[in-house]
Amino acid sequence: MGTQNEGHRSVARALHALEITVASETGLTLGELAEHVGAAKSSLHPLLRALVFRGYLVHEDNRYRTGPAIDTLAMAQHPAVVPVARPFMDDLLQKFNETVMLGSVVGETLVYLHSVESTHVVRYSPPQVRPPTDHPSSIGKLYLAQLDDAALERYAAANIREDKRARLLAEVREARSTGVAYNHGDTFPDLSAVAVRITGDQGVLACLALGGPSRRIDARSDEITEALREASRAIERTLSVGNRTSPR
Repeated sequence: MGTQNEGHRSVARALHALEITVASETGLTLGELAEHVGAAKSSLHPLLRALVFRGYLVHEDNRYRTGPAIDTLAMAQHPAVVPVARPFMDDLLQKFNETVMLGSVVGETLVYLHSVESTHVVRYSPPQVRPPTDHPSSIGKLYLAQLDDAALERYAAANIREDKRARLLAEVREARSTGVAYNHGDTFPDLSAVAVRITGDQGVLACLALGGPSRRIDARSDEITEALREASRAIERTLSVGNRTSPR
């Protein structure tokens, strides 16, 4: 039993270190990671070396940063979505001049597969990877909407502050029926976003979102929602045609 607990502790530490690192813009040193994770440098170092070896982290200039395997892991799920979605994302950028994102959740971590940024001076610039937090994004809410009620309740109890749970559960259940989720300053103050899901035979393939300063997004929320829905349907049709015509 002791060996089992130690193995679980090591996995938890490795995942915690990975989440902290991908959330950092400049990377972190071994000492900084050990302090965040609450582990001795000597016990954390071999875990980080394993993550570097597998490509989830890179170690340069004594700092750990996100490695290429994060993108590869996300892309391996639905590799055809990105090239199909790109022209529709470009069209949305041209129409609204707000940042457009294509995201997928790997485990509990949100990975942005592709994004095109607004040309406004004040705009949303998404990170490559967004670790789980107690304030899920619009895309995160759509992935939570796939859970049944029991699993959703367990997730909320384990990850969401008690004073936020009722509101989040209501939003996720609404997103489950509408296929649309909203972010009104949930992840960052004065940032709003709208997200829709892109589905296929295997369920949710990815989610398409558009975000920016709340005053601009909220004023056009209905128009943005409809444009995202149209783009999502067009992407689904294109993927469906591609699947029917691809060689078996």
